[in-house]
Amino acid sequence: MSMPDETFWRWSARAIADAVNSGNCHAREVMDDVIARAVAVEPSLNAFALLDCEAACAAADDLDRRIAAGETPGPLAGVPFSVKDLVATRGMETAYGSHIFAGHVPQEDAEAVARLRRAGAILIGKTNTPEFGHKALTNNPRHGYTRNPWDRERSPGGSSGGAAAAVAAGMGPIALNTDGAGSARIPASACGVLGLKPTMGLVPNETAIELFSTFINLGLNARNADDLAVGLTAIAGPCADDPWTMNAPARDYRPSREPLAGLDGLRILVFKRMGNRLLDRDVERLLDGALQSLASAGARIEEGPEDFDWAKPTAFAAMRAYQRARLERYCEEWQDRMDPSLVRALEQGRQQDLLALQSVPAERSELFRRVQSLFDSHDLIVTPTVSAPPPGYDHDQDEPMHINGELAGPLRANWYGYTGVSNMTGHPAISIPMGFTSDGLPAGFHAVGRWLDEPRLIDLAAAFESIQPWADRWPDL
Repeated sequence: MSMPDETFWRWSARAIADAVNSGNCHAREVMDDVIARAVAVEPSLNAFALLDCEAACAAADDLDRRIAAGETPGPLAGVPFSVKDLVATRGMETAYGSHIFAGHVPQEDAEAVARLRRAGAILIGKTNTPEFGHKALTNNPRHGYTRNPWDRERSPGGSSGGAAAAVAAGMGPIALNTDGAGSARIPASACGVLGLKPTMGLVPNETAIELFSTFINLGLNARNADDLAVGLTAIAGPCADDPWTMNAPARDYRPSREPLAGLDGLRILVFKRMGNRLLDRDVERLLDGALQSLASAGARIEEGPEDFDWAKPTAFAAMRAYQRARLERYCEEWQDRMDPSLVRALEQGRQQDLLALQSVPAERSELFRRVQSLFDSHDLIVTPTVSAPPPGYDHDQDEPMHINGELAGPLRANWYGYTGVSNMTGHPAISIPMGFTSDGLPAGFHAVGRWLDEPRLIDLAAAFESIQPWADRWPDL
């Protein structure tokens, strides 16, 4: 049964599951190879807050015993997966990247984690995150800095930087993450993988602090469209504990057999800038190339208006209000051991104008209507995922960045200003690799679809993957 010539850590989730389900390999063989890969590369990346090799091997052995006994293992049989350290995992520490919750071990999985386990996937560990996921760079006082697999002097982005780095480096083909303003998609672009933020309410997030006013989704990172689809198929669908999901469809999100055909006549509205003055030359070149490829396959490309109102102050106000309401209680005791940028964010929350906060629900509703109207005459909204390659791994969240040699200003407005809108409106969004800059760094383009139009986004990823393959290119680690 052993397949000694195969390197399982390079395999897709679908290939692993098919091999384990058919009896062509054991789950333990897969796990041993993935763990060996993790042990080799993790010290240089620090993608994990916790890597539990012993528990993963025990789970693989148990799966092999159950298969031998005649059980049907599930569609993700033997697939190693990781979970961001903001999502509850039964029997495994969930500390939110913080000293405050060191030793906190949930008694139950978040529903999405439970669904992946029931599908046969095996949890290998918790990926690193900024403290409470508060920023788009991945470091925290407890676990330190996560590095980008393509250049260890660069950040992997955030806040799911550990998840994207793990997938990019071959430490499991699927990573479950969270996305409150682009956290699944920003690091996907920085690390050269796919990142999906599903439609609000498609995937249960029943452990969220705020259920009704939430803008935070559980999402996925994967190396190819098929793996993204099989992961989404496992975790999507209704959950009685999350009111947003009550009518969520449960379906197979596998890409179309001919996804390229879906590009013919596809109406794409492009925004190269969304309030940011500067766009990196390499990123713009890659975006133009991607758009030309889509147009050559039949897509119809149109430039959007530069003065469109994306209501970015609304998103900022909502984020700071949420962070303060959740974390203010810890400041007096723990401030000296919290990330200074999180402490500053909470101070910004304290200084917010009451009327501005009270206006957020109405402004968010109006933003939804404006964005929704764009889909009257277009199928997708496309932008860069971020405006430039990732900054240095130790770049401070509040430190300005440079683009094309010019001072661009703060990261939030000038690097990752494209992604947060879909969190406010609930629309699904994906980051798709579009190539590498002249410095050898990945970059992605960002596509937003209509509510529950994940099949179109996954088909777009599959189509572009066939035009410009990326899944077989690996970082030199």
